[in-house]
Amino acid sequence: MTSFFSTERMNKLEQDLHYAQEIVEALTGHSAVAFVVCDLNHRVQYSNERFHKTFGWNAPELFGQSLPTIPVEVRQSFQELLHVNHWEFQTTGARRLCKDESTLTVQESVMPLRDLEGTVTAYAYVVSDITDNSNDVERKLMESRQRLQSLFDNNPDAVISLDMSGKLTGMNPATYRLSGYTLEELGRLPVEQLFAPQDLHQFRQGFERTMSGRPQNFETMISSKNGAKLALHVTLVPISYDGTINGVYGIAKNITERKQAEDLIQYMAYYDALTDLPNRRLFERKVMLHLNEADEGQTKIAILYLDLDGFKFINDSLGHSFGDLVLKEVAARLKSSTREIDTVGRMGGDEFTICIPHVRTTEDVQPIAERILHELRQPFQLQGQDFYLSASIGVALYPDHGSQAEMLMHHADTALYKVKEYGKNHVKIYSQSMNEEAIRRQQLESELHKALKRDEFILHYQPQIDVQTDKIIGLEALVRWDHPFRGLMYPGDFITIAEETGLIVPIGKKVLEMACRQCKTWHDQGFTNLRVAVNLSQIQLRQDDFVDTVDRILRAAGLPPTALELEITESIAMHNTEFVLKQLHNLVALGVQISIDDFGTGFSSLSYLSKFPIHRLKIDRSFITNIANRSESAIITSIVGLAHNLNLSVIVEGVETQLQREVLPKLGCTEMQGYLFSKPVPPEVCIPLLKKSTI
Repeated sequence: MTSFFSTERMNKLEQDLHYAQEIVEALTGHSAVAFVVCDLNHRVQYSNERFHKTFGWNAPELFGQSLPTIPVEVRQSFQELLHVNHWEFQTTGARRLCKDESTLTVQESVMPLRDLEGTVTAYAYVVSDITDNSNDVERKLMESRQRLQSLFDNNPDAVISLDMSGKLTGMNPATYRLSGYTLEELGRLPVEQLFAPQDLHQFRQGFERTMSGRPQNFETMISSKNGAKLALHVTLVPISYDGTINGVYGIAKNITERKQAEDLIQYMAYYDALTDLPNRRLFERKVMLHLNEADEGQTKIAILYLDLDGFKFINDSLGHSFGDLVLKEVAARLKSSTREIDTVGRMGGDEFTICIPHVRTTEDVQPIAERILHELRQPFQLQGQDFYLSASIGVALYPDHGSQAEMLMHHADTALYKVKEYGKNHVKIYSQSMNEEAIRRQQLESELHKALKRDEFILHYQPQIDVQTDKIIGLEALVRWDHPFRGLMYPGDFITIAEETGLIVPIGKKVLEMACRQCKTWHDQGFTNLRVAVNLSQIQLRQDDFVDTVDRILRAAGLPPTALELEITESIAMHNTEFVLKQLHNLVALGVQISIDDFGTGFSSLSYLSKFPIHRLKIDRSFITNIANRSESAIITSIVGLAHNLNLSVIVEGVETQLQREVLPKLGCTEMQGYLFSKPVPPEVCIPLLKKSTI
């Protein structure tokens, strides 16, 4: 978008200002009459060149001094004349002094200068030398009129003249260029057609004040002949003759582009450009406004922090343009699911916030949040197909969970984090215990160090089945923490802390050692075709000696490298690509298998599939939840087709129903794992399963 504040526009503004200054200088510096401006103590504040030439004094000699042209003996009468006539009078034939002590016969006028409130703050003393013959005076007056006419005709701003009744009596060419109306058309035009009601009232009020001698400045809107709305800055000044106001000049500057630029800046400062929803800054302001209302009405305010589940897959597979369409549709659904007084905001990415005022009890929030979740579960139409999303919502309430907008949003976000940690697609209300999580995490970190020393980590294994033969082709190793006091703990309870503290490196090494030794044991027991799959953290892969570590572990266990499968996530593949690519190639050179875990839930670029040495795609369980749905089936088919075209095998995790087992082979997926076949079990429980699969 082209900026309204481009260099070309700025140059145009500077030229207009310079042109206006030149006009003023032409009027004052080269005027045919001499004049000075004095304050109320009669001290000279400004004098023009004609005054200097006429009376002999220069500007520095005059500034701050009483008018030297008036002799001391008549100064008192001049002072009285000013007060009697309320700072406005005209005289002809007076004798006034020059610097060389000569005198001139002059015609002089005094005009008050008022501020916006109508108070006289200074006066202008205008004096003409009428000592010369009348022809010379006439010539000078003609020149003055011509200069004034030139100012009127060539002014870049629209200038109109109005009589006492407000009837248009003249306009300059710029007025026609601005409005599109001729003098005759503008004179016949009903004023209501030019102004909106509120702007018409403002103009009439300004005209009345100007007729009383008080110049006016204001901004207004008019409609041009072609229907365009124009923003104008208007100056109204009185037209007076012999001290009597007999009309008004109106000067209008077109400020439409400036107002549009201001509106754009205002919009960008407070609204999200994609969805037109309030951004964080405006959302917080609206929340703060509702806080006072809540105090007065003794009600609560609910802040909902919402994150989309599965949005990254759409971004990854279809591209950002389709992702943007989804975000716009989500914004529309959120607004339709809430009331007029509620505020929906976008924080960025796929995160949204909702402020719900006038809540009576905490229980009132749950049905509102559930309604929003229901709306977001409805299919999104993209490329002629249905795509399904869900959402996770964290809730905080005022005054229960904070007294400021920022604190409430932070606590709602904390509750959202808990939702995503425990399975997504539902609602959780903030509680103080969530803050206590930090203390618990610190304790766990300390206990993790001890667990390594005490060998408290164990592995459970979940079989991977080829449903065409009903044979176990591999087992995924899943770490468990056999805590002496807490009991059996799962990866979700401690892996995040291990990654944040770096303990994942020694824990990951320990898991690899145990998995390779166990797989070798099964090989020795006759199950020689088994492979073992181990999840790999990106922190492990970033270790410079990781490939050597894997090699040493395989050699120590005596396990063929082809029997080890390392599962990485898409985010690992996209992080520090060159180094990751080198590490993976070195692992494959050892003979290790590489698979992509949770495929379809990671980054947007799929180019890594052709660049990285990958052997298998592991389709995430989220894509088979509604396996009978056409869109999910289409997604599975697409992934399988992509994999086969790249000579990759496919396995599906999270298989829990007989329907999934029956439908997936029809879509090209024959390798599966999930609770339908077996939950993760200790290694000794695997033996009966392995024996059964060989029968």
